[in-house]
Amino acid sequence: MRRLFQFIYQYRAFFVFLMLELISGWLVVNHNDYISASYFNSSSALAGNIYNSKQSVQDYFQLKEVNQNLAQENEKLRNTLALSAPIVDSTEFFTPIYLSGQYEFTIAKVVNNSVSRFRNYFTLNKGSKNGIKEGMGVVNPNGIVGKIKSVSENFSTGYSALNGNLLISAVIAETETLCTANWDGKDPTKMTLKYVPRHVKVETGMDVVTSGFNALFPADVKIGEIETVVIEENATFYDITLHLSVDFQSLDYVYVIGNQLQQEKDSLEQTTFELIND
Repeated sequence: MRRLFQFIYQYRAFFVFLMLELISGWLVVNHNDYISASYFNSSSALAGNIYNSKQSVQDYFQLKEVNQNLAQENEKLRNTLALSAPIVDSTEFFTPIYLSGQYEFTIAKVVNNSVSRFRNYFTLNKGSKNGIKEGMGVVNPNGIVGKIKSVSENFSTGYSALNGNLLISAVIAETETLCTANWDGKDPTKMTLKYVPRHVKVETGMDVVTSGFNALFPADVKIGEIETVVIEENATFYDITLHLSVDFQSLDYVYVIGNQLQQEKDSLEQTTFELIND
């Protein structure tokens, strides 16, 4: 403490000068309208920038919570739409529901995901206690993600659309041409489109969506856009490459689709198949 007093006493002239400078500045600011306005405007701008930076930092660390809240809200909206009257397709909502009450959506978070194998899988943090069952389709707001393969009480794993064994019944939206989408094991942003006959007019940029012919996905869930179109001279079908609408390298929240009429459809088709083969 003695050293502090010695320091203050030693530099007493400087501290007196500093105090007088502060008093002078305060007097000038409070008695000169122009300088006062400039000072407070500058102070407000500085404080505003500081608060804005502080808020940006807070927003960054709250992104996880915000994303989770948005995903939960989307889950409620999708289930509300599934119970409402049929709707038409929208360029902003790539998973429309056409059959009232047939589908319900369960939100889940991707906790593991692969993109570098020929048969890629993902793991979700929801399982049988959340109503997840084997064979359910999985989508996100941009399009298809895959199919549930195995389920435990708290987790489920599924085939990614980036799985060479998963064949997706698809339709070229503009021409209503039925075809099959399948991953060739190369680029995780692309998929091949098979069995498009050469007499169909196909152009780059056309949308490819699910057909709805199986119980896995509703109709008109987006798969991607046609990126390249090649036809050999004597070929029956085009060689078509799609650019996928889903970014599989940054999967986060997804929706597992429950088809309320799947059992009825499968039962009827199985009965018909047995009758045909009798």
